[in-house]
Amino acid sequence: MALIEGQGMRPRTRFWRGPDLHDYHDNRVLSGGRISLRCVNHKQCPGHCSVFRDRTEFRETTCHNHDPNVHRLQVRSLRYALMERCRRGDQTRFKKMYAEERVRLKISAQAASRIPLVKLRTAMRRARLENRPRLPRSLKDLDKILRQGQYKALSCSLDGKDSVYAGRAGSARQKNMSLIFVSKRMLREMNRRKTGKVKELFCDATSCPTPRGLKVSQVWNISTVRSHHVIPLVRVLMRKRTKEAYLAALEKIKSLAPRLNPQKIMTDYESAEQWALGRAFLNAELHGCLFHYSKAIGAKARKLGMYKVIKKNYHVRSLVRWLTCLPSLPVASIKKGLREIARRAVKKGVAEHMVKLLQYWVRTTNASESDNRMLQDAVSVKRPNVWDFIGGVIEMEDATYCNLKVLRNPVNRLRRRPLSALANDRTIQALTEDLDAGNISVRKFIKVASYTTLRSLNRGLNGKKRKRNI
Repeated sequence: MALIEGQGMRPRTRFWRGPDLHDYHDNRVLSGGRISLRCVNHKQCPGHCSVFRDRTEFRETTCHNHDPNVHRLQVRSLRYALMERCRRGDQTRFKKMYAEERVRLKISAQAASRIPLVKLRTAMRRARLENRPRLPRSLKDLDKILRQGQYKALSCSLDGKDSVYAGRAGSARQKNMSLIFVSKRMLREMNRRKTGKVKELFCDATSCPTPRGLKVSQVWNISTVRSHHVIPLVRVLMRKRTKEAYLAALEKIKSLAPRLNPQKIMTDYESAEQWALGRAFLNAELHGCLFHYSKAIGAKARKLGMYKVIKKNYHVRSLVRWLTCLPSLPVASIKKGLREIARRAVKKGVAEHMVKLLQYWVRTTNASESDNRMLQDAVSVKRPNVWDFIGGVIEMEDATYCNLKVLRNPVNRLRRRPLSALANDRTIQALTEDLDAGNISVRKFIKVASYTTLRSLNRGLNGKKRKRNI
């Protein structure tokens, strides 16, 4: 009976499965022309056998001191397939790759239990790095690597038809350098004239998936919304968060997409970012996000240790709720509303509890927070290296491109705004009309409107603990 060939641990290596179900490695050629094989566990096992050169006429010469491992063929084939995919630069997430190869190779549960994913992660990550250059130490070094032809695969899209790297902005000498990650497919979406034109942008920064070792301060994300779906457009790795750095990045984006001219921009309240957006898009209106504003007010109250006071004191609870709906007021009435809350706090004797919260302002936006969370999920590493980060950007770009393909068909646009959001809109609209007509006061406005933000306030106040509504 001929021996069965199995894949070894490394490329171009192999082992042989005998009729006794034990596994062997080549040892030496005997004087009679037969080949001597020894057990793969030869350091602990004396087992030997011999075969002809065509791997027939199996003859055991020394007995083994252990039972045969019947799962080794499947274990080695699964490991080899995973390592080869990683060496080829496959950016599929490890968990998904492991499941795909198990199905393709028909690996049994008993064999998979011998080589779980947790034991393979380090080897798979090392295999991915084999064909990659050494990790860069600055944005300038990363820019040089990504521009080289031999490393184009590092920034190539999943389907191999596009690249997610668009170039650099700013100056390394002035420490305002940024790297722009946007594919040509996303640029075409941003360059549309009429149908599908980008009319609204959402801008926000995050530091969670920032690549380590690059001296990067943040990842600046620019996205839009189509039929209530978040569409990520641009990722920017920024060295600094100065006015010059933001403006240089925006000028680079405008040169790549000259027809980009949004009507509205929802951004956080960082002064440098707002200044740069105002300079780059003169005709656009800058807005904030009410949901995340009120949520962050609740989170700030929790950090200040106000939860027990809010729970026990009705006046503190009401004033915190009033504070969350200030942005719903007309612009000319916001300061008046803030003064009304301060006077109410003094009148009811709770000013000492409210003073720190009244000084607080928030910097976040709604769709951008959703985009930030999706990017963190795609990178899947808390402190990634730059290749892990680019892999996450590539995965997100592919998912976004597929979503755009789906959304071009009106039949597929199934997502609708929740009824609660529509009801809140009608409430704010009716209150605004009454306020403009002089039928209600600013105090009455914020008192009634504060109930529209109660859910987001509770989200921020509860944090990660169990639900506790106020």
